[in-house]
Order: sequence, then C-alpha cells, then structure tokens
Amino acid sequence: MSSAQVSRPSGGGGLAAQHRTDITFDDYLMEMANIAIQAASDQERAEALAEALDKVADALRDMATDLVGDHNVSTQVTELISDLADAAARMKQQAERCASECALALEAAKLAAAMVARVYGEDMAAKEDAGLTYASAAAHHD
Repeated sequence: MSSAQVSRPSGGGGLAAQHRTDITFDDYLMEMANIAIQAASDQERAEALAEALDKVADALRDMATDLVGDHNVSTQVTELISDLADAAARMKQQAERCASECALALEAAKLAAAMVARVYGEDMAAKEDAGLTYASAAAHHD
C-alpha cells in the first residue's frame, strides 16, 4: 500500500511505508457521504421517471382506446400502441425497483459509515488509553 496515513500522527515522525494505507478515515467517510448523496439523487430521479412512465402508459392506453372505433386506423396500429403502453408500464416497474435499490444503497452507506466510525473511535480511544502513537493492525497480532 502507499502514501496516505491511517491517522494523523501526533508528535515526531510518520509511519513506515509498509504500514500506510491508500485511504484515510476521512477519505472513507467522504466516499460514503458521496455514495449516500448520489443514491438519494438517483432515487429521486427514478421516482420521477416512474411517475412520468405511468402518465405515458395511461396516455397510450387512452389513445389506443380512442383509435379502436376509428375505421381509418388499422387494428395493427392500435395493438402496437397498446404494446407501447405495456412496455411503459414495465419500465415504470423497473424505475420503481431502481428507486427502492437506491434507498437501500443510501441506508447501507449511512450504516457502513456509522459502524466504521464507531469501531474507529473505539480503536483510537484504546490507542490513546495505551499511550500509543499509532494503532496496530490485527494482522500484526496473529
């Protein structure tokens, strides 16, 4: 692993390169926050898309119904319009599923950040209680 340090050193010297990580705790929390923000945005967009697709499906069904009695319009055309309405309804279901999954991703990012923050806080408290400058990875104790 490379350059970024796990914690900000207090006092002299930095960590040896083999003990450093590619991501800091602050970087991790920012990444989780960005995931949560993007998931919330995507959820809103998916919900709006589902609403729009519902309106499109209804409008297409109304159009097909209105055209059924018109002798100048082929039944093949009205069937194709009905097929489009059905496709819009299926797309609406997919958009609703997407919105639901985005809500789950939002909650998962918040939970992951909270759980890691809790454990990190416990580790930092234990480090300070022991009078250490750096926390040691569990792999060093096997």
